Order: sequence, then C-alpha cells, then structure tokens
Amino acid sequence: MDASNVGRPQPLVGDAGKESIKHAMSMGNPQQAIADYRAANSLDLPAADAVYALLDSMGVTRHSVHSTALVAASSAAINHIQNNPLSNDKHMILLEHIRHYMDFPQLQQLPLQLLDIQPRMIPFDICEKICKSPRLYESCSTNIKRVLWQQNTDLFRQHMFPLIQSYADSEDLLWMSREMTTNAVMKFTSRRRKNKSLLDISAAIGADLRLYMQTLGMIRELFLETNNPAFGTLRLDLVMLMHENDVSDIIGDDICHGLAWPLDACITKQLMDDRRVQELQSYFDRFNNENMPYGEISLILSSPYSRHVLAQYVLSILEAIAPESAVSQRYKELKFPRVLLTMGLSAQELIQQDHPKIPKDSRLKTREFFQSLLVHIEDTAAQPVPEATSILTINGIARQVLYTFVLKLAANQNMDALNTWLSVIGDFLHSALGISSETPPYQISLDAQTESRIPQAIPVSHNIDAFELDAFIQSIVSCICSNHRATATILNDMCLDLDLRSDVDGGTMEPIKLPLVKLLDQVGRLRHCGHEQMIAFLTGCASFISAEYGVDSASSPQTTIEAKENAVYCVYKLCEHAAANYVVDPAHIDVLKEQYNKLSLACPSQAFKYQIVSSNCPNASKFLLQ
Repeated sequence: MDASNVGRPQPLVGDAGKESIKHAMSMGNPQQAIADYRAANSLDLPAADAVYALLDSMGVTRHSVHSTALVAASSAAINHIQNNPLSNDKHMILLEHIRHYMDFPQLQQLPLQLLDIQPRMIPFDICEKICKSPRLYESCSTNIKRVLWQQNTDLFRQHMFPLIQSYADSEDLLWMSREMTTNAVMKFTSRRRKNKSLLDISAAIGADLRLYMQTLGMIRELFLETNNPAFGTLRLDLVMLMHENDVSDIIGDDICHGLAWPLDACITKQLMDDRRVQELQSYFDRFNNENMPYGEISLILSSPYSRHVLAQYVLSILEAIAPESAVSQRYKELKFPRVLLTMGLSAQELIQQDHPKIPKDSRLKTREFFQSLLVHIEDTAAQPVPEATSILTINGIARQVLYTFVLKLAANQNMDALNTWLSVIGDFLHSALGISSETPPYQISLDAQTESRIPQAIPVSHNIDAFELDAFIQSIVSCICSNHRATATILNDMCLDLDLRSDVDGGTMEPIKLPLVKLLDQVGRLRHCGHEQMIAFLTGCASFISAEYGVDSASSPQTTIEAKENAVYCVYKLCEHAAANYVVDPAHIDVLKEQYNKLSLACPSQAFKYQIVSSNCPNASKFLLQ
C-alpha cells in the first residue's frame, strides 16, 4: 500500500473497493467487518437501524434507500465544491482524496467538477486516464476537454471536424448563401451566427488562441480538399463571432480581423461605401507582397457573401462610368474590387502555394469584358458581341459580374434584355463547370420518361464556379417568382411557346424556346440545384395560377379561363419532364422532395385533371408524399 494512504479510510467503490470488501469479509466475522467499517467512517448512527426497520415494513428496498442517499450526498458535495473556493494546496489535497471516484459512474461527477474549477491544474496522469476512456471523456466538461485537446491533437480534430462539416452541409445555410441579391442579408447574418454548429465550434475554442488557430487550420484543410465556399463563410463567421463576443485574446492575434470587420459591415448593408472601401484598402496597405497572408485573406474572400457584395460594387462603379465612359476618371476604382474578387475565386490556388501570387493571366480579358458591359448598361437593347461573350467561358470575374447585372435586369423587369443574357449564360455552362459538353442536346422533350441521373462530377477546381451558377439560378427564380407581373408574362409566353391553345389535351409538344425555361432545363440536366429551382419556379407559377382562379369566373372572359387551364397543363408537363430527365444528388434528395410537395400543394384545386399528385404523375410520383 502507498505510504501516503496509510491510516486513510479506503473508498469502497470501483474495482479497488470490491477487492477491499472481499478482503475484509474473508478475514473474520462479516458482521463485525461491517460494524468496524461503520465505526471507522462515522456511519454508526443509533437511529439508522430503527429507520431501516420502518422502511423495510413499508417495502422500501435497501438498494433504493442507499441509491437515494448516494444521489443526495453527491449533489450536496458538488454544490459544496462549486460554492466554496479552495486554495491550490487544498484543491490538490481534495482531488487526491476523491480521484478514485472517477471509475465509479455514480460518483465521477465529484472529481470532474473539481477538475472543471481548475482545469489548468489537472495532473498529467489524470489527463492520460481520461483520454484512454471514451466514457469518461464524454462525461467531461468543455473546460476539461480543452486541457485534454492541448495535449492530444487527435481528440481535438475528432471533436471539431464533424462540427465544421456540419456547418458546411447545412441546407439552411446553403440556401441563404445562394441568394445573391436580397434585402434579408442582415437576417441571414443573424441566423448564421446562431447556427448550432458555429456556436459549438466557438464554445469548444473558448478564448484559447492555440485551439482557435488549430481550428482555422482544419477549415483550410477542408477547403483545400473540396473548394467549398461554405468554409470561407465559416472563416468569416468565426472571426466575427469572436469579435461580437469580445474575445480579445483571439481577435487581437487574428491577422484577418481587420479585413473581416469592415467587410462584414459591407455584406450586412449590401453596400460598399467610401468609408468601408477606405478601411479595406488601409488593411491591405499594412502588408507588402512578401508578408501578406494571402491564404487567410483569400479564404474569407471566397465566401459567397464576400464575392457577391464585391460584384455589386464593381457593377455600381460601371454604372457610374457608363454615362461618360469616354472621359470617366473612375476606371481606376475597378482595380481594388477586381483584385479582391480574383483572390476569392483563386483561394484554393493561393492557399496551396508556398509563395502565393495573385493570378494575372485574365486581367486584360476582365477589362475587355467590363468595356463591353458598359455598352449594355447604357443601352440594354444592345446585342452581345461574340468577342465579349467568349470571355465568359474562361473568366470567373466576368461571370460573377454578369450574374449580378442580369439579376438587376430581372428586378427591373427588363424582359427583353433578360432573355438575351439568359441565352448567353446557357451557352457557357459546360466550360464554366469544367465538364465535357458531350451530353444530349439541350432540347425539352416533354413526353420523355427516363430515370433520374446522378450529376456529372465537377472538378474540385471548378466547385466555386458551380456554386455561383447554382446561386444565380436560385436568385433568378426567387426574383421572378416574387414579382406577379414577371410571373404572368412568363406563363403567357410559355403557353404561346408550347402552342397549347390549339389543343390542350394532346397536341404535339414543341421544344420550349423561352430563355428562362430553357436555361432551367439546361442547368437541371447538369446540376441538382437546377432541378430544385425548376420545381421552385413551377411552384411560383402554380401559386399565381391558384390566385387567378380565385377571381370571379362570371366576370372573366372565356379566354382567361382557357389560359389558366393551358398554364396549369404547362406546369404539369414541365414537372413530369423535370422528374424524368433532371439530375438528382442523393445527398440533397430530401430538399428536392420538399420542393415537389410544395408544388403539389400549390397546384390549383380546380385543375383536377392536371393535379401534381401521385395518381396523375408517373415520373414525379417518386418525389411526392404518398
């Protein structure tokens, strides 16, 4: 026996306790052994026997009595530990007395509570013991785990990677980040900062700078593997959450805090004013080309929120230049946001490089496209020229700014210019995604019935480009569906395009040429998001038609009723076509099913012949609730 334990009552818990009891019972009279233990531990209470007799008569078992007493004693002890601070010496003495209880589940909270109060004083052997026991590790508080993580990086990675991945996989966060132009960005920011995964990441880090830096390393690691811009948003959100919580030990050492703070303000307001631009420029002026943290900066700039507000800023400068494009002095203002956009789009490349340099290959092409776009800003009826549109196949910045420009056309209901540019976007899909164009021709065959296809794999280097295409498609659908006039215009054009007025029930279905529907069809054949957004678009159309059915039919001309029926038929046929021909990503199929069921609920009840229900829809039925 350890000399330090001589004369000290031994706890009768755990394996050591079992052996102690066996030894005491085998050495003589068991009754006497029990009496001796009671006397040695101040348990020889005269009233206890009488109480036991009473409880026995009431049918209360000794196990129940002892379990209840143990819980009460444990709670009282924990309360005493929490509310009676000890000196360091007394803390260690008490820990030595009760450390044995760590092996006893009913009492392990006693030493764990003591460890939680002074986590920096946890002995190394106890740290090792906890790390080797998954059950004990899971019972520890975050304060204790932080000490363990400092000593065992693998444990920290095991804890953090699922949280980081959960943030990136959140369907809610993904949907918000794909809304390129919205008035709800402030609400989106609030929702992101309250995301459970983000809060759990922050709680795990606490104010520990070392763990924070390790977490940033894990975010970079996952970004390099996937080129998923969600990790850029996480990098931005994490530093801003530390800023909002005033964790000075961390934000004072995060070299990107000075970038994130003004950039986040621009994102929230959806505006890059002169003051914020000056703050951002001042941040970059602190560095030269040799010491600039390109990797961390580009990761934050890879966030969709960062790139979207930068693209809006570029467009606002171009709009200011357009009226006096020949003599304007503002061309030089384009350089700064162009460089930031380049860094954001090239983040994976910059993080990988030992001596990173901002790519310069496409600078002239970007300028050339901007010059061309000025013509269309001044005259939206102007037709795109091949020399300019060819740049879109190779230049991410040009595409980013074009998406923003086209969304503004949609918001202004400039349908002619919108249709022109939607056709242009459809022409560069494959090159933007970095995939082969050897796919079936882009033509809607509304009677085709084929199984859903898995999306063609996108090269990792093009994942941000693919995300931006998804974001544009979602944003254009949101914009159109939020405007009844635009929805009505497109519905009427769809009916005319399909020539449904002549034979609603069975005429030959011509390929749809309407640019928006054609683009949705093109993207739906390549991207799961395109599939979702075609159904979201049809849901918006169905909701509009349902509202039209609410108008008193007696006061409506017969042609209006026929148009409604034709429009419902069009929605029905496009739904069946999408279900038969569009790609489906199994990872997001639940969201897709939600979209189909929203469409089913939105379909006008009066149009029973073309209801989106399982009995009517052999293709869509696999996505509908039975």
